[in-house]
Amino acid sequence: MKTYRICATLIVITLILTACGSTAPSAEHQPLKVGWSLWPGWYPLVIAQEKDFFQKHGVEVELTLYPLYNQAVSEFDSGKADAVSLVVGDVLPLTKNDQAKIVLITDNSNGSDVIMAPADVTSVADLRGKRIGVDLGTFGEVLVREMLKRNNLSVSDVTLVDVAPENLPSELGKTADAGHTYEPFASQATQKGYRPVFSSADTPGLIADVIVFHSEAITQRPDDVRGFVAAFLEAQNWWLANPNEAAALIAQATGQNSEDISFEGLKLFNQADNISAFSLGDNTTSIYFTSQIYSDFQIQTGRLSIVPDIDQMLDASFLP
Repeated sequence: MKTYRICATLIVITLILTACGSTAPSAEHQPLKVGWSLWPGWYPLVIAQEKDFFQKHGVEVELTLYPLYNQAVSEFDSGKADAVSLVVGDVLPLTKNDQAKIVLITDNSNGSDVIMAPADVTSVADLRGKRIGVDLGTFGEVLVREMLKRNNLSVSDVTLVDVAPENLPSELGKTADAGHTYEPFASQATQKGYRPVFSSADTPGLIADVIVFHSEAITQRPDDVRGFVAAFLEAQNWWLANPNEAAALIAQATGQNSEDISFEGLKLFNQADNISAFSLGDNTTSIYFTSQIYSDFQIQTGRLSIVPDIDQMLDASFLP
């Protein structure tokens, strides 16, 4: 399996997909501009466009594929996109002035994100005193901190080293003894004799991937947002029912190989999953609880100076 959240290893692609057979939008009603990056949980966007599910649900959508995940944050923050796909924690800094609202949970990483360690590390406890490579300030660090917490360790028991996931295999045994990554880089680490000692499967819901809209788009175009959500969920169901055809379609649209297209290691979120996750809870199966974990982390580490209003950020009203 090969999954990508940051497209650092692919040819730089800037891809705009427009609805098949659609006419040019009027000045009064431009298509929704939605940005995304390569991550399997967001591939239903391609399917919805190519199979005309957006058109079926009465919404015109212009998709822009960002070569790098971090571009989505800056494009949304600058107002160049009406909506983008992000990890939930990255939405929190965008909530200033109530401008960002999560309307859909697309998936949870369910084993795709891993902490790779040497073969002689048989438990998380064995990481005490080790250097752990992680992209500091990101969901990767949140995963590492949660791993330590659940195994009665603290950050002071290890040394966190700033290493991007795609660079971890080359840094293992050099600047880092273990660290966070995902496919295809996890397989590269495996070839060097490392193995997973912890994964996102151990923290269901911690790494939640979402679609976030500008509040302005929601206020001015609620029917389009509702149609977008319905089309996405229909595309997701179609992918599950037609995995081979979907893989070929996604590969053609993104320039990947069809054998690299997979939802292994993910939990795709359907309508019922979303309704459940948007409910209050005391663990990471609730998007409220997960958001609070990221909020506490970002306040603690100085990324945020003001506690975000999570209730204002989450909006499940557009689910079918």
